Amino acid sequence: MLLSLVIVMILLLGNTLGASAEDYFELNELDERVDGFYTMKDIKSGETIMRTARIIHPGDEYINSANKLYRVEKLEGDIAWANFIEDIKLLEISAEEVLKSIPIKGGSGTFLEGEPQQQRKPFLVGVYHSHGAESYVPSDGAESIPQGGGILEVGKAFTEALRGKGLHVKHSEDTHIPHDAGAYNRSRRTAEEFLNEGVSALFDIHRDAVPAEEYIATVEGRPTVQLQLVVGRQNQNIQANRDFAEGLKNITDERHPGLIKGIFMARGNYNQDMLPLAMLVEVGSHENTREGAERSIALFSDSVAAYFLGREGDQAREGVGATALKSVLWLLLLAGVALGVYMLISTRNMEELRSKFRGFFKKEFAELGGRKKDGKDGEEEAGE
Repeated sequence: MLLSLVIVMILLLGNTLGASAEDYFELNELDERVDGFYTMKDIKSGETIMRTARIIHPGDEYINSANKLYRVEKLEGDIAWANFIEDIKLLEISAEEVLKSIPIKGGSGTFLEGEPQQQRKPFLVGVYHSHGAESYVPSDGAESIPQGGGILEVGKAFTEALRGKGLHVKHSEDTHIPHDAGAYNRSRRTAEEFLNEGVSALFDIHRDAVPAEEYIATVEGRPTVQLQLVVGRQNQNIQANRDFAEGLKNITDERHPGLIKGIFMARGNYNQDMLPLAMLVEVGSHENTREGAERSIALFSDSVAAYFLGREGDQAREGVGATALKSVLWLLLLAGVALGVYMLISTRNMEELRSKFRGFFKKEFAELGGRKKDGKDGEEEAGE
């Protein structure tokens, strides 16, 4: 018995020592590299598609910022060679379709399928961090802080921004340390707690580990930290998760073009088997600033809010504006009618009424012109 155990241990040790780096990560269930990063390149042109510290495997797919789909064919060291597959049209889903399609039953804060709109409970979003020690070197002084890294502040900024837009959000600041193969198992318990509390969508907030420029683009005229969405290929919800990612990118491309650098369909689970609306979000890299990451996640909150509440929210905002405009127009109309009635009563004939109207408007416009010339506005115009 002892001899058999020794033989098995020797075989296992030999397999591990003789394995490639990729095999090592797979055997130990790691999802990120600890020594550098991969560069994904077009197998035909040799052009760089993207760089990431997340483990890349053959079969992984990537939708870049221009919505071009690539599939990884092979690995050569740190290079992942990918074929261009096609230009894709991102999925468009209205808020009504999203809310009606959620199949979750029971629990506070969920939308029940077929439930009347006016009886629905507030939509509840869960924000957590499987790798809560991740940090941003320029701002936090280290790339990892066991007590809680800068990524927690990014999650807090995301939570506050979503709440400000009308969503109900729960944010866990558990770090789930250490940053090892068991981190997702530990964070899974947090996700389960969220589900028990009625959460209907999950966001696992991370940051990548590549050079800073990989996650920098010009957005709305200024250099901005980009985000990358990650979908796990090894779970039964992959299609729903991918649809979710495409919907988020589609809205973001309209509202903040360039903010999302891509969607990575990677080998892994990332606890996305727990919920159709689950997303892993990389917010910049360890070499970007935390402040830049916080600003970007706040911009992204626009897209998340629009995805779930956008149409109703836009209608509400339009309704407020329309109501205010109608009120002003009604006041002007009533004032005009009152003025007309007063002048009609105080005049003897139509010619005198016309004369009074001409005199009234001539006087008002003359005073308006005089105030502009004599006042501050006139001085500024002369100064120009």
